[in-house]
Amino acid sequence: MKPDNKFFSFMSLVGDLILLNILFIVTSIPIVTLGISFSALYASVQKRIRGKESYVIKDYFSLWKSNARNGLILWLILLPFLAAMLFFTIYIAGHLTSLIPLCLYFILFIILAFVLAYVFPLQATFINTPLNLLKNSLLTALAHLPYTLALIFIISIPICVTLYFPAVFYYTFAYWVVLGFSITAVISVLITERVFRHYMADEGTDFDI
Repeated sequence: MKPDNKFFSFMSLVGDLILLNILFIVTSIPIVTLGISFSALYASVQKRIRGKESYVIKDYFSLWKSNARNGLILWLILLPFLAAMLFFTIYIAGHLTSLIPLCLYFILFIILAFVLAYVFPLQATFINTPLNLLKNSLLTALAHLPYTLALIFIISIPICVTLYFPAVFYYTFAYWVVLGFSITAVISVLITERVFRHYMADEGTDFDI
């Protein structure tokens, strides 16, 4: 009887994703490195989905190093906006009743969500400056709205379950520690690659809309 190569390939991929998830968590502990870590995680998952096998740990840290500069700059730019959005979300939930500020809040929330959906995948895939990456992430999200909404919706499901269902905290905690971030990267790769192929003549080329 021949061994089931697909089964062993799948289990090998799962093992890689678990290891990548651990590496992502460890390298994200300083918080300020989170942008670098997700760029490296995305690029690592992207290579595995494309069938480019390599040593997981060596490959991850190589990609982490190559994404360090832009990943750090992008995250430091976005972090204050995320902190402000968190503060206003907590404030608005209990205090804001005026329609105009509420609409403005939701517009800014959507813009930030659109940027976050693409900025680190773009960083991991194309060569560009941080400001162009931020601009292109928003333009890409708007130009491919169905993919953008699908990406945000699917990624948001486990996040919402984690935040709004504390009774299952032990299960959601285990999910994020073992596979959660890697699964997020897999979903991101599968959706964003359908978008990026419209702009990609050769991998690693400049990207500007």
